[in-house]
Amino acid sequence: MPDLARVDSTVLVICPASTTAIGAPKDRTGQLVGILSDLGIVGPTFKDHNLPPWLMGNKFFSNKLHKRTALAIIDVQNDFINGSLANPRAPVILPKIYQLLDGHEWPFIVASQDWHPPGHVSFFSSHPGKVSGDTVNETFVDTPTKTETQTVYADHCIPETWGAEIETGVQTRLHRLEGYRTPVNYIKKAQDHRVDSYSAFADNQYHRFTTLHAELSLHGIETLVVTGLLTNACVRGTSIDGIKLGYEVVLIEDATESTSDADKEAAIEELESWGVQVAKLADWEEANPTGPRLRRRRAEL
Repeated sequence: MPDLARVDSTVLVICPASTTAIGAPKDRTGQLVGILSDLGIVGPTFKDHNLPPWLMGNKFFSNKLHKRTALAIIDVQNDFINGSLANPRAPVILPKIYQLLDGHEWPFIVASQDWHPPGHVSFFSSHPGKVSGDTVNETFVDTPTKTETQTVYADHCIPETWGAEIETGVQTRLHRLEGYRTPVNYIKKAQDHRVDSYSAFADNQYHRFTTLHAELSLHGIETLVVTGLLTNACVRGTSIDGIKLGYEVVLIEDATESTSDADKEAAIEELESWGVQVAKLADWEEANPTGPRLRRRRAEL
């Protein structure tokens, strides 16, 4: 098997139209298509490579796919919507996330979840005398001379509880996609009771990193489209780390929420200063047409 990281469209040009090298067409179509889809080599460009008809007609080659772009769904969990940390502003973003899952195709999707053990540092129940919204000073795990300020909240997102589960509408859509044509990576973060983790890439102290950066690199992802909860917390952390790691980061403004207008506006202003692009879903779709929009755009050219 060749090194998949080195496979690109040039390889397709020099491959013969015969299917001998990849086995029987009907048996190996899914395997080849999956590899090429993961690499972002999809859509009408295949017409330039003299691929056999059985491959050209495959449903995986869709003009709805955003090449080298991943969708990030951050902490859209029950506890953050109508659970222990209920937020009446959160449900409004769900139709936008549904639209991104129903009307678009992605070479990779990440869905992050807070995944806190009992006694987690972010629970006020772990700090006698504290209430939700208070802060405590915590020593860094690997640097005893350093401290960080930790805000504490009600117990939330404990594994194997309803509150930790991804919202049903989002999870149902992810289940339909995973294992079919879109790799879905679930990042369960903040599992260490000693340190919190707002970012889907790493904990707040950069003590431990998740597999997300490696997965995005493996799938050739260059752009991260970010949605979810909360704008000024885990969405913020993930977006900033994405910029630090060299990704183009786009925040869909109406697919993320905070607990107040002021918090959301302040977070967006900060993220823009980091280089995050902020756009409403309709504007982003207009600037990144797929499906019928893409056909109309090409017809106008």
